[in-house]
Amino acid sequence: MNNSRPYRLFQTRLLRKVGLSPHMARLTFSGADVARMRTDAPDQRIKLFFPDAAGRPAALADTPDWYARYKAQDVRTRPPMRTYTIRALRPEAAELDIDFVLHGDGGPASRWAIAAAPGEPLQIMAPAADFTGEVGGFEWKPPAQPGHVLLIADETALPALAGILEALAARPSPPPTQAFVEIPDHGDTLPLARWPGLALEWL
Repeated sequence: MNNSRPYRLFQTRLLRKVGLSPHMARLTFSGADVARMRTDAPDQRIKLFFPDAAGRPAALADTPDWYARYKAQDVRTRPPMRTYTIRALRPEAAELDIDFVLHGDGGPASRWAIAAAPGEPLQIMAPAADFTGEVGGFEWKPPAQPGHVLLIADETALPALAGILEALAARPSPPPTQAFVEIPDHGDTLPLARWPGLALEWL
């Protein structure tokens, strides 16, 4: 039976956490739900729901009116919601990679990512694999044969840029591309897909 909703709530748990650089970590989530997740672009946006001020994990109901229910909650007790990018999705293994920028404990996402241990739950709103239409939630829609590509990102957009570079590098003839990435520290440079026509600058 086809799902009539492009997005749904997925129940996941942190499987592992790997440091990529001084200010970036890759968190891998797993769970039976992840096998039914989908991504349509390297910059696919999703919503993550973090524990509330009392440390209680999100327990939102997966209903069509979930957002109205969410907004109706007291802002002091509802779970903080933040937007992230799917870095990699392996539905056959029910695994999802999300890269987090670590900037201290001033915000709910970075604070959770720094302290989270394997096994901790996290609710994620993401595209559903059984929805047959356009799910949206991404901006990368290049022409079939781009003449030249210009990419500009800070560290929060680095996961999307990295995925876009991988998609371009996989083409039979990758287009000439300039990419500029602003990062907090020289140690935050990451290995990215390369080809002769790519000019990459870390700022």
